[in-house]
Amino acid sequence: MNVMTDKQMQFIAWLITTATDKCQTMDEVREMNKEIRKHSTGWKEEDGEEKKQQ
Repeated sequence: MNVMTDKQMQFIAWLITTATDKCQTMDEVREMNKEIRKHSTGWKEEDGEEKKQQ
């Protein structure tokens, strides 16, 4: 099992918040989140939850 260090988690949080700060609408944030999930290893997309938000 891979465990992230606090420094790695801080970097990821910084990276995501920096990217979302550049978004002008919630749709842009959602689109970015969708891309992040698509490229995240082990992420299980929950179709029901995704459909509720649209």
